[in-house]
Amino acid sequence: MRPFQTVAAIVLLGTAGLAHAGAREEVFAAWDAMIAAKSYRASIETSANNQTFKQQVEIVIPERMRISGGPGGDLVITPEGAWIKLPGQDWMEAPPGTAAVSKQYMSPEFVEQAKAGVTKVEALGTEEVGGKPAKTYQIEQTMKMMGIEAQTSTKLYVDTATGRPVRQEVDAVSMGRNSRTVQDIEYVSGLEIVAPK
Repeated sequence: MRPFQTVAAIVLLGTAGLAHAGAREEVFAAWDAMIAAKSYRASIETSANNQTFKQQVEIVIPERMRISGGPGGDLVITPEGAWIKLPGQDWMEAPPGTAAVSKQYMSPEFVEQAKAGVTKVEALGTEEVGGKPAKTYQIEQTMKMMGIEAQTSTKLYVDTATGRPVRQEVDAVSMGRNSRTVQDIEYVSGLEIVAPK
């Protein structure tokens, strides 16, 4: 999974209530609550193209992120620019347009596009995540990212106390290829992301 796809996956999660609301509305409220939190960290394990790798993605909305690990290397985006560190190399400026492409996944427009792509939501019940109860949902979604259409089937876990997503398990099909991504989310106040030295 390329850095852009990882960012999109994280923000898609960030875009997934009320006591009598339907499952779809509850998921959308959880997505909105994640975006409202402003800063979070996701530990990710992805299986795709006959390989499995781990990454950590940190996001401070609306325009800072840091991706560490994975075959695509590390990436940092701030209002001042974007930098990439390929495996075995030093930090360098990222290709032109990297920051703009990545930041679009944190925009309100992308959030609405993600919601519009949801085709089905089913409430599954309650399970524990990290020893705390979480409501679970199954979400079917079709999205077009960077001109490529992907179908995803996601099991979303929403902390019952905060209403925020804390885990998601995503099975995706894109360009005839399957991938599975598991993300564990923690909310970090005061998270700082600065340009690499």
